Amino acid sequence: MKINRKFIAILSIAVASVLTVSIILFFTDASNRSGQHHRMNDNMNGQALVQVGSTFITHTHLTAYKNNLAHSTAPLPDDATLLKEMATKELMLQLANEQGVAANLEDGIQRAKELRKTLETQPRQVQEQHLRILDTMGISEDQYWEDYSPPEYRDMLSIERLVNKLTTDIKSTQPDVITSTQQLKDELLNTALDEQRIIVLDPDIQLR
Repeated sequence: MKINRKFIAILSIAVASVLTVSIILFFTDASNRSGQHHRMNDNMNGQALVQVGSTFITHTHLTAYKNNLAHSTAPLPDDATLLKEMATKELMLQLANEQGVAANLEDGIQRAKELRKTLETQPRQVQEQHLRILDTMGISEDQYWEDYSPPEYRDMLSIERLVNKLTTDIKSTQPDVITSTQQLKDELLNTALDEQRIIVLDPDIQLR
């Protein structure tokens, strides 16, 4: 995939800063949390809205994404914005795999163990907030750290590694070119749309 270098930037993926544990597996249902299957089923699980490579983002996935975001107190964005986020994440995960920097499930398990230990050193109110989120999600703390979160940490690590690779490549040729995170994500998305790597299947949806 071609990337216009003038828009490339350092994407700050501060995994360790998410210790309030508001992280939720947006793309993984209960049958897929082992990490043995794709993040999103390639079969037609509900009405297909967007295709990223060989992966379909369906209405079912969008609904699950919205339901998970309901755990947050932030206003819920419109469907087009959410689909844009989902498509961009899936695109970056595919690019990480293609460029040989994708993390595996064992990496996600290890990161979950590290963050669990770090959370134990945080203020009491942070730990209580974490437990409230788990209660809302209907899972135990062990389930979250051992089963639910490792695939998400795997994906976060994959994106982090991809960004580090892109950053290293750019620093070697254009060290002064640093723009915003959003510009990078928009450029990746727009390039994928131009190359028809991302295909919008619902005419009512606009991703740019």
